[in-house]
Formats: sequence, structure tokens, C-alpha cells
Amino acid sequence: MPHFTEDWSTGHFPHWQRLFFELLGWDPTAPRRIVEIGVFEGRGTLWFLDHLLRHPESRITCLDTFGGGAEHLPSQTEGLEARFRANVAESGAAAKVEVLKGPSFEGLVRLLARGERADLVYVDGSHEAPDVLADLVLAWRLLPPGGVMLCDDYLWSREEAARVDILGCPKLAIDAFTNIHRRQIDFPLWGYEWQHAFERIG
Repeated sequence: MPHFTEDWSTGHFPHWQRLFFELLGWDPTAPRRIVEIGVFEGRGTLWFLDHLLRHPESRITCLDTFGGGAEHLPSQTEGLEARFRANVAESGAAAKVEVLKGPSFEGLVRLLARGERADLVYVDGSHEAPDVLADLVLAWRLLPPGGVMLCDDYLWSREEAARVDILGCPKLAIDAFTNIHRRQIDFPLWGYEWQHAFERIG
């Protein structure tokens, strides 16, 4: 059985089911390529493997430092990489998983240099607005028309000295990016406020 110490993903799963299968009409048996930025213990990774990556040639590339962010406690990140890799191994689908350990910037640049493309990029790494914006700008180049960007923690905020630090929140970066690219994206009528999803159009 997979070993998890936190559960920040299960609440998303019914919404993902609706997004990919009801709204976008994805066929889980078609070959797909996913890039996941920020994997933590792999709950989301396992869902993607089970539900979207059933074709033998489907693949997922996971980008993470496994060091956590400013919001994580040392107890949450101790042994994190080992837990993630063990959970992937126990899934029986480890052959479909590539792990690029390090900052997401470096991993995305490597993927672009290799000429990779992705049907889905899941952005759930750093919550700092400058980092989120950099992830979106680079990941956008991986998406062909029809590719989907899914951003977690749209409404997440970090409070410092009893105030919200907007530069420590993903929303500012996501809004800036989607406003700039508004003529190149389509928003499914999803209605899930905690996450933001959009599809690249030609």
C-alpha cells in the first residue's frame, strides 16, 4: 500500500474526473504525456497514472526538489523523496514515470531542450508568485493546441504579520499569465474555484 503522511489532493479528484472526462472528453486509453510540477508524496501522480495514463506509451515527468517550500515544516519533508519513489514503485506503473529532481525552472528547460510536448501540465510547485509565473511561461511552450494547463492553489494565501502577502500566492501569477494569453486560451466551465484550468487554442 502507498504511504502518505498528508492529503492535499483527494478533494481534487472528483473535480478532475469531471474536468477531464465530462468537459474535455479525454479518452484514458489514448497515449498521453503529462508534466507534473510539484509532486510531494505522489497522490496526484498515482491518480494521473490510474485515470489518464492507461495507454502503454503514456508517460508522466515529475519535477520536484523534494525539499518543500516556505510553507512546509521539516517534519513534512523528511524522507519525502523516498516516500514518493516508493509510492510510484508500488503503483506498478513506475516505467511510465520520469523524475527530474531539482528546481522546476531547470526541469522545464531540460524538457524544452529535448523538444518535449505535453497534453497536460499540472502546476503545483512553489507558491511564490514569481516562481509560479516562471513555471507558467516555460510550461506554456510545452503545450500544443488542445493542451491543458491545470494550476493548483489558486486561492491559497500565506499570511505574514496578520496580512496576506500577495507575492507569496499563486493567484497573482496565474491571473497575470491568463490575462496576457487571453486570446490563446479557453476556460472550461468547470466551477472549481480552488484550481484554475485552461486549454491552449490555436
